[in-house]
Amino acid sequence: MIQLLYSMLYASTEHVSLLARTIGAGITSAVLFVVFGSWFIKLLKAKGYCEPSREFGSLAASGKAGTPTLGGIMIYLVVLASAILWCKFTTSFTFIPLIAGVGFGTIGLLDDFRKIRGKSSEAGISRRAKYAGQIIMGALVAFFFLHPFFSPIQPYATRTSFFLPFVEGGIHMGVAYVCVILVFMVAAANSVNLTDGMDGLAIVPAILVALVLGALGYITGRVDFAEYFHFFPHAEGARTAYGLKESGELMVLSASIAGAGVGFLWFNAHPATIFMGDTGSMALGGMLGSIAVISKQEVICVIAGGLFVIEVASSFLQENIGFKMLGRRIFFRAPLHHNMLHKGTAETKVTVRLWIISVFFAVLALCTLKLR
Repeated sequence: MIQLLYSMLYASTEHVSLLARTIGAGITSAVLFVVFGSWFIKLLKAKGYCEPSREFGSLAASGKAGTPTLGGIMIYLVVLASAILWCKFTTSFTFIPLIAGVGFGTIGLLDDFRKIRGKSSEAGISRRAKYAGQIIMGALVAFFFLHPFFSPIQPYATRTSFFLPFVEGGIHMGVAYVCVILVFMVAAANSVNLTDGMDGLAIVPAILVALVLGALGYITGRVDFAEYFHFFPHAEGARTAYGLKESGELMVLSASIAGAGVGFLWFNAHPATIFMGDTGSMALGGMLGSIAVISKQEVICVIAGGLFVIEVASSFLQENIGFKMLGRRIFFRAPLHHNMLHKGTAETKVTVRLWIISVFFAVLALCTLKLR
């Protein structure tokens, strides 16, 4: 939109630089959330869309009850507004993550509404229904990404290959790559959802993952950088080309997500005055997961989102290894942040410590560039 207005006003073919649009996108989404956030919170309170009471054994969370939820709606709306202003919509790098965000967010929204109506965190949609919806949305992302008409990556071999950061050239998987996309998208949505258990806990790692993926989108979109780091070599006629054309747009979109996250944190920092709910956690997981898929950075996303992996792993070990196989607990509580809180660590200290771990994983993900 900004580029279109620029060309109309100045009758020039020059476009606003990618860096300027990235900065503009981040600032726009953050300012929009801060400016309209208070009004949105009051609206949610007036409608009664508030967090139901929850109890985790000896960990009483009833103090969270009455706090407005559904903040994920606002997160997505400001991301969409910023993207409309600053992103190019002539490339699938822009609209596939936005479709994933609204699709996964809708699943979370249905879950949140049922919890609110039932006045209990246990009243949401069933796990089976949730997984079914996520698989359908993952399949939709796979369709748009793999179909030659919609896909932003045209070499078929590149599009259907799985890339590792330490191996030059991808592992060609063909149609089987659909399975990778489905598993990754479902895991991305649920990992953010599972981590969202304390004030500000999930949003900072999500911001960091967005920034890492945005930086890699920029690098793979620059031919000189992509060639230097040997990103995605593919044949174009008689020569070898590198990188992904127009993937730099992912940096603008990622900045929109990060800016929305900063704006949300303004209100979600302890003590939170709004929660993102499943609406926000699944929308964020869907957008970040789809960005990783269409930029071929699934492994980097897993490294950058290491905290999400730890949270999911702790919950999986507790439920499937501890309870089902050993018949006892492995941790006092699961996921990890509940275990730390159970041991007597203050909530704010748990959150900040896990933020520090998230920063470490984000830096580690960027360090893989030097090791390519």
